[in-house]
Amino acid sequence: MTFEGDDPDAAQTYHFEATFDELLKKLKGLPPLANPPLLEGIDDLTNLSHLNEPAVLHNLHVRYGMHNIYTYSGIVLVALNPFARVPLYSQDILEAYAGRMRGELEPHLFAISEDAFQGMVRDRKNQTIIVSGESGAGKTMSAKYIMRYFASAHEDSGSPNDAAGISRVEEQILATNPVLESFGNAKTTRNDNSSRFGKFLEIRFNERHAIEAAFIRTYLLERSRLVYQPAIERNYHIFYQLLAAVPDDMRDSLGLTDATWETFHYTSQGGSGEIAGVDDAVEFKITSDALSVIGVSDANQKLIYTLLSALLHMGNLEIGGSERMGASIKDDNAACNKVVELLQIDGTLFRKWLTKKQIVTRSEKIVSNLTVVQSQVVRDSVAKFIYAHLFDWIVATINASLVGSAAGGDPASFIGVLDIYGFEHFEHNSFEQFCINYANEKLQQNFNRHVFKLEQEEYQREQLANWTFVDFQDNQPCIDLIEGKMGVLSLLDEESRLQQGTDKTFAEKLYRQFASTPKPQPETPSAFFRKPRFGSDKFTIRHYAHDVTYESEGFIEKNKDTVPDEIQNVLKASANSFLKEILVEPEPEQQPASKGRLSVRAARKPTLGTVFKHSLVSLMETIEATESHYIRCIKPNEAKAAWQFDAPMVLAQLRACGVLETIRISCAGYPSRLLIPEFIHRYRVLLPSEASSQANSMEDVRALAVKILDSAFQESDRYQVGLTKVFFRAGMLALVEKLRVERLNSAATKIQCLVRGYQQRTKFLKMRKAARVIQLGVRGYLARRELQKRRNTRAAVVIQSAVRAYLARSSYARDRHAIVRLQAMVRGKIARKQTLSLRQQRAATAIQKHVRAHQKRRAYLHQRDMVVKMQTNVRVRAARRELKGRKEEVRSAAHFQEVTYKLEGKLMELTRQLQSQRNESKQLSIQLAESEARSAHLAEKLAGSQQESQALRSQQEDRIRLATEELTRQVAE
Repeated sequence: MTFEGDDPDAAQTYHFEATFDELLKKLKGLPPLANPPLLEGIDDLTNLSHLNEPAVLHNLHVRYGMHNIYTYSGIVLVALNPFARVPLYSQDILEAYAGRMRGELEPHLFAISEDAFQGMVRDRKNQTIIVSGESGAGKTMSAKYIMRYFASAHEDSGSPNDAAGISRVEEQILATNPVLESFGNAKTTRNDNSSRFGKFLEIRFNERHAIEAAFIRTYLLERSRLVYQPAIERNYHIFYQLLAAVPDDMRDSLGLTDATWETFHYTSQGGSGEIAGVDDAVEFKITSDALSVIGVSDANQKLIYTLLSALLHMGNLEIGGSERMGASIKDDNAACNKVVELLQIDGTLFRKWLTKKQIVTRSEKIVSNLTVVQSQVVRDSVAKFIYAHLFDWIVATINASLVGSAAGGDPASFIGVLDIYGFEHFEHNSFEQFCINYANEKLQQNFNRHVFKLEQEEYQREQLANWTFVDFQDNQPCIDLIEGKMGVLSLLDEESRLQQGTDKTFAEKLYRQFASTPKPQPETPSAFFRKPRFGSDKFTIRHYAHDVTYESEGFIEKNKDTVPDEIQNVLKASANSFLKEILVEPEPEQQPASKGRLSVRAARKPTLGTVFKHSLVSLMETIEATESHYIRCIKPNEAKAAWQFDAPMVLAQLRACGVLETIRISCAGYPSRLLIPEFIHRYRVLLPSEASSQANSMEDVRALAVKILDSAFQESDRYQVGLTKVFFRAGMLALVEKLRVERLNSAATKIQCLVRGYQQRTKFLKMRKAARVIQLGVRGYLARRELQKRRNTRAAVVIQSAVRAYLARSSYARDRHAIVRLQAMVRGKIARKQTLSLRQQRAATAIQKHVRAHQKRRAYLHQRDMVVKMQTNVRVRAARRELKGRKEEVRSAAHFQEVTYKLEGKLMELTRQLQSQRNESKQLSIQLAESEARSAHLAEKLAGSQQESQALRSQQEDRIRLATEELTRQVAE
């Protein structure tokens, strides 16, 4: 083989030597073989001659580049997300696939839907369409188009609703999409409308094969998304729709006045509240209309919005407290009060049991404080508890509406559409990823067995002579590791029931159970379990698609998924009848009592893992009882860019969803096959003309096919001829195609030899005759051209003399005009310069005059200010002296008053002594009156002194204030 680059001299030749048997064994030293150009971009991967990962990936890449997003891989339809609008789902295309067999038209999910419908009608067997793939691969949209196909493609012509279009049930089926998307979908890093739950829609048909009812089962709603969202992700769509378009008359009562997604903790953690190209207000209107279609009244819709608003406020409920005193909630906490108001519950009990826990023993009840972190966990658990029950109530309401009058009996037949989460492997994997991958393990096992069964049935139907059962890899040990008697789920439930159970002890139990021996036996559960080298709380499970390391932190709490009984009692005692309705749970099964003693233990509530396991077992029983059809959705790139193909990413998904396993099972037998008439029509050229006789019967056709195969192969085990098809081992069809091409090339070479000889001889005669005619014309043309050249030369000389004279005159006139303009510009510049100098001198004189006048005025004002300051200081000093004198006078008046008081005392003493003397009484009375007059005079004088002192103090303060303001002004100037 020669590989040539841009430089032909740099081409290199590489030699690979191998026998045909080594090629069949896929020698590791050889590169994978490419398929012939005939098979480039075929619509079924199993028809490729060489089935290997590069060939499969290249074929998908070619078809994706041609904007063909659907490709068959045996019974599987591979769907690559285009991340762009494609014209593949119009009503015309939908009707084109109705009634057509699979393979008549291009691969399409409508073809899978029609195949399921025809299988239900023809075989009278229930069908299941399994749509899987990772987030962002297009599962939700594919399931939506499948439901639309069943609702529109085969309408019951005898139904009374035929004139008006689809029936009521079909309309309700289509209406479930916006409702479940609003309450169960969210924006993630991989998808703007990612389903955060699994859904199995059972579309039920009557005897006339018309849709009469439907039923929905949901699996593992991602409850943790309600209380936590990673960066750039959103909570469930319904919260943003509610904030964008809740009716104005409800905003105030719901506490949403002027509220946005940034207002609430539960909607702002991801930092992204909008989706490009999506109007949440419009989506809210669509959701509201869909709720009305499925039978939710306007009153119940308002109650739903009330609960959603309460959950938003619950996220803003702040919990305070300390490490020593425990958690606490203030009575005036606005968010808490709003939650209590909307839920209509006892606020005191609600605050109490959010911050406290109660342990019930045989003899007493112990109440203890919770830490702040524990109280926040309880708060989030309550929110998840309410939302999960609300989601279940909506699903139950949908089912009640879809089943309708058909609830009394079993349907004649049904087609199930399973929209399930794909295999997940992130940097941090928790309980949700564990359950999702467990479900995918079960589905992959069912898928492998189904493919294996169809392969064997094909061989038996064609009555092949020499073939053995195809072996396939069974993942039962991995499933036993998860759901076995002492598996991961069993140990998790055991640890969840212990009062002191922790995530760390759960991981240690797993290590003791499955990682105790360094080299476990193959095909045992321990062989699919590994203990990581780093981290004591992690464990690794070898899934069919990839090894996934799980972090045990949070496993116990998420598996319990319980809310304290005290909180549940508070919620169930609510005055809100709608809240009480959605919290109603089915009666738990009674546990049988042990023999010989009475059992007083209450029935245990099943853990989330156990519930999911039982629902998964029920789902697998349903799938195994039906005919399965598979749609594997592939996300072609991480950036969600239109028509971009990331080969490593696509290859990883092909491995994860089992497409390559299907091809591997096919390669173990006879993967390539053709109908015998098609085989003879294409490869009849391998036989000589006399050997290819006319075939009149099927036996003759088979005999002719055997002749062709014998001429192509020496070994008979390279192929098998069945009743209607020819089967080939892997790569053999490419070899037959190569022989056909070589035979056609040899025949074409002989034909080309004769045709090219005739063409060359005819061409030579025509060229010679044409050459003579051309020579005659060319010689006459050359003579005429020479004559014209001489005439042109003479005319050019005359023109040149006239032009040169004109150019000389024009140059002289142009130079003279330029010199005159230059002189005028120079003289003007000199005159302007002199004028400018005179103006500058006059301006300088005027400036000097104004500057000197300003300086004189400034000096005068400065001197005046200094004089004023001196006068101010002198007057302040004089005022201070006068104030001091007034103060001394005030002190003298006080001394005089004291003396007066002493005299009054003496006078009273004298009055007592002289009471007996009446003659002196009058004189003493007169003296006493004079003393009182003097005292009054002194008091008046003292009051006047105080008033004068106060006035002087006010005047001095005013002067100081004025002087300060003057100084401040001067400093500012």
